[in-house]
Amino acid sequence: MLRSQNNRTGKVLYLLYPGDHFASNEDCYIGTIAGSCLVVCLFDYIKKTGGMINFVVPGTAVTEGILKDDIFRIGILNMEYLMADMVKLGCDRHHMKAKIFGAGYSVNSNSNQITSSDNNIKFVTEYFAFEKIPIEKKDLGGNFRRKLYFSPADGTVYRKILQNNEDFSEFISLEKEYVEDEFRNRNKTGKILLFD
Repeated sequence: MLRSQNNRTGKVLYLLYPGDHFASNEDCYIGTIAGSCLVVCLFDYIKKTGGMINFVVPGTAVTEGILKDDIFRIGILNMEYLMADMVKLGCDRHHMKAKIFGAGYSVNSNSNQITSSDNNIKFVTEYFAFEKIPIEKKDLGGNFRRKLYFSPADGTVYRKILQNNEDFSEFISLEKEYVEDEFRNRNKTGKILLFD
């Protein structure tokens, strides 16, 4: 994650790289680029606090559901990191709303597609249904990237579709490296327990 005060927004900007998450109650922006990864913005409308995560579910899940599928454990673990940071700031899951983006513009390795948009979309949809957190906005899939700025103070997300993906080649390289690493290490996650 990169913290910047000298940007066009006039506020502190926390820029997330693939695999990063961050929560804040500051009047700031949290930004990232959503490519093949999922980007989730959570907002607690009582505490006026929000958080963002940029991650991938590394593999293809079977049809057993979110609690029984080994691949989905990694997605649950990632979401729990963000949830934990928000709870530390006084948030309550029962007061949260979600906005979800990405799961498009697949990263390729050796001409084989190593991420599945459908699988990531399935995970995030099932996860929020299970957690009973409403999805307020959803912009998923497609063969393009999205530049996102999230205001954790009021829950607003600003989105720009990126037409020329090569302009963000450094971010594309970071995302590809992150995704490949997640696929390599996907069997190293332990048991996940969810609490009500």
